Amino acid sequence: MIIELINEYINRGLRLLLTLFMAVMIIAVVWQVFTRFVLNDPANFTDELSRYLLIWIGVLGGAYTFSIRRHLALELLSSRYGEKGRNVLSILTNLIVVMLSTIAFIYGGYLLVSSTIANGQISPGIVIGGKHLLIGYVYLVVPISGALITYFGVLDIFRAIYFLTQNRSHHRV
Repeated sequence: MIIELINEYINRGLRLLLTLFMAVMIIAVVWQVFTRFVLNDPANFTDELSRYLLIWIGVLGGAYTFSIRRHLALELLSSRYGEKGRNVLSILTNLIVVMLSTIAFIYGGYLLVSSTIANGQISPGIVIGGKHLLIGYVYLVVPISGALITYFGVLDIFRAIYFLTQNRSHHRV
């Protein structure tokens, strides 16, 4: 199915990006420790870079975790119902997730990004091309992750509806 292929490419991209961010963050932290304790001249940008990468890893990692079904789930409720009940429960919980991710992550993230860019909030330690990094670009991960969570949630709703009509268990709550 074409959707599953798209999901696989999205998940591969997320895994690659998260791995790259983690590697860069480790290098930045090691460099920070080396320059601080060996050279007695700490690098200014590494502290902020590792902090921003940790934000991206945490928030984007949450979207990836949701996409591969490793997020926290309420198995207690789903174990009480049959296949049909689990599918209905999956639809309801995913509707809540989609609503929350749309409102909090996409809309709230958009407001956060646009207001910090409009206010000109900058990162004092990270300079790219002679200009300080705008903090709004760091916060872009919030609406991006919200869009991913919403996409995977809507897709999961359709899967559960399909399995509900087939009398099979989707079992993702």
